[in-house]
Order: sequence, then C-alpha cells, then structure tokens
Amino acid sequence: MVRLFYLWFQEISKGKIKVEKMLKETKNEPVHVLHVVGNMGIGGIETLIMNIYRNIDRSKVQFDFLIHNPTEGEYADEIKRMGGKIYRMPVLRDKTHTYYWRYFEYKRALKRFFFEHPEIEIVHGHMTNTAAIYMPIAKKYGNVKYCIAHSHQTEATPGLSGFVTNILQRNLEKLATDYFACSEEAAKWIYSPEVVEAGRVKVIHNGADVEKYHYDKEEHDRLKSEMGHAGKIVIGNVARFKKQKNHTFLIDIFAEIQKLNKQTVLILVGQGELEEEMKKKVSRLGLEDCVEFLGARSDVPTLLKSFDLFLLPSLFEGLPLVGIEAQAAGLPMVASDTVTPETDITGNVTFLSLDLPAEEWARKILNVCSDFERVDMTEAVRNAGYDIKQTAQWLQDFYLEKTMNMNK
Repeated sequence: MVRLFYLWFQEISKGKIKVEKMLKETKNEPVHVLHVVGNMGIGGIETLIMNIYRNIDRSKVQFDFLIHNPTEGEYADEIKRMGGKIYRMPVLRDKTHTYYWRYFEYKRALKRFFFEHPEIEIVHGHMTNTAAIYMPIAKKYGNVKYCIAHSHQTEATPGLSGFVTNILQRNLEKLATDYFACSEEAAKWIYSPEVVEAGRVKVIHNGADVEKYHYDKEEHDRLKSEMGHAGKIVIGNVARFKKQKNHTFLIDIFAEIQKLNKQTVLILVGQGELEEEMKKKVSRLGLEDCVEFLGARSDVPTLLKSFDLFLLPSLFEGLPLVGIEAQAAGLPMVASDTVTPETDITGNVTFLSLDLPAEEWARKILNVCSDFERVDMTEAVRNAGYDIKQTAQWLQDFYLEKTMNMNK
C-alpha cells in the first residue's frame, strides 16, 4: 500500500511539473533561481547576492531565497519589492546551539517545499554545510536539474560545528552539478585537487558596485567633519561580530594605536553574537570615547569614504567583499596574512602575520596612514574584473544557458 502511494505521489509530481513548465512557457516567465542562505541580513555573502540581484535583468532571471533563520534580515523588504520571495526552513543552528534533533523535520520541510515549487529550476547553494541534505531533495522532489555549490570560505569555523561541516561537505562534488568559489583558495578548501586542476571550478569575483565608491578628497573631509572626526585618523572595520572576524585582536591593536597617537578613532560596523562582549572589552580598556559601534548599516559606501584605513585581522577569509569595496573607495588596507592574497587587487593591501604582537600591527598601521596618498581607485577595481555589473552579466548568462540546455 505504501509503495502504491509513493508511485502515485511521483506521478502526480511529474504531472504537476509538466503543467507548470507548460504554463511558464506560455506566460514567458523568468527563470527562477533559488539561493540557499542562512538569512538575508547585511553580511558579505548577502550583500554580494543583492548586488547581483540589483544588476540582473529580472524579466529574464528572478531570485528567490531559502533561509535558515527566524528573521528574514535587513534585505527582505528590498527583495520583495524586486519580485523575489523568501521562504523559511526549520532552524538547525543558531548563535549558541545546533538542533540535531530537527534533522527529520528539516528534511520533511524541504520535500514539501520543492514539491510545491516546481517553478524553481536552479538551486544556488551558498550554505554548503547542509547541501548534502537539500541538493538531493531538490532534484528528487522538485523540478531542479542544476545545483550550484558556491564556496565562500577557506576553512571551517573551529570546534565541533566546523568538524561536522567538513564531514557534511565530503560528498559535495557528487551532489552539485556546478562548482563556484570566490577565490582559488576557497576552491582548494572545499573541492578535490582533481576537480580544481581540471578547471571545473568557476571563480566568481565578489564584485562591488564601483560607481558608489568614487573617492573625492573634499567629500572625504566633509564626511569626517560631519561625523565629528575632523583632524583625526579614522580606522574602520565592517564585519559581523563572530569569532572568524577576530574583533578581540582588532581592539587590542587599536588600544596600542591609541598609546602611540591619541588623535585616532575606531569605527566598527556590524552586528553579531560577540558584539556585547566586544563593547565590554572596549569599556575595560577605557576606550569608550574613541571606539564607535554603529551596528548594521546600509550606507557602507559612505562610511568607507570617511575612513582613512581599513583594518581586517580575520582568522580566515575566502575573498572578503568588503575588502574589495574598501579598495574601490581608495583606502589602504591592513589585513592578516590568513586573508587570501587574491584580495589585493590594487596593490594597496598590507598583509601582516597574526603571530606578530598588537604593538607591531599598531606601528605598521600608523606608518601606512602617514605614507599613503589616497586617489580614486574605481577604474583599477573595474579593470581587475571586480565590477558587479560584469559579475551579474556573466551569472545571468550562465543561468539562462543552463535552462536552455534543460529544455532541449
């Protein structure tokens, strides 16, 4: 009886998909691409996706989003205005816990979702840690023929969570039909040497909307004055407050900078589980008057224009979009040597070892600030292939080519 019901379910599913495809061809609807993400808050991956979304032809390609968070995120309203849909899945992991017992609930929700949404033809997976669950279900229960795995990191978060992630990603190459990465290092981390050396991984540049980052000295001085920082050196960081971003060491560095030069300010942009802990650390060090926590912001291009140096001492990075944005704004950047060297597309990035003491970082940062002559770098970033318009056009063509092959 169960076997008969299963066969009936499959036939109904096939019939529904055929009807949906016929209706789609009649209505000339766009290709629907489902982006699988944690949420659509303001972060590097999310900002990249939104930059692409704003620059594609949405009459040809439409984005929908499968999120794994109780809240939709700051980009939700804009997504809906552009015609996208946001769908929530049961949360398997939050800031403090992993809910392994929700595994079967998660699988049931995925099966139901893909069965009910045959309009989705391509899955673009930015969450590679659960791809072993959602990719096979998408192919079996939906109308999905192409699953893209997209690597944005060079290593997993330390601890049990990272250990589990590495196990779950072992079969990724068998599940995905296409392999993307933000850098060569990110490709090497997640894909086998055979796949990388065969040239099967497409490196997708984390492009910025370079037109928003033009540097103009008068504008820079005006913005600093408006923020109350006239005559001071403004050091900035834009990142989520999580272990990977290494805010603890960043604040230690700034404490040493303050000892050397009192006319300095640290601006921290972002939110996250470690934000309150970092505020307490700043208070303990007596730096409340010269460290500003701005939270999540939608005016990052303007803030970058007001900075004098961008500081990124992360424990690891794939290829940080904010690093590209900082360079587009003409900023010098000091980063840890654990950030992929591909990040330096202008020659304005200085890499330092995390083994060096905070005092040495502080001296180097002040030397960079005193020696650097800032100019507009938007054309250099564009010529390096990091203009979002280039990335969006390439990706749009890729999606359309895939669906053309599928419908032959």
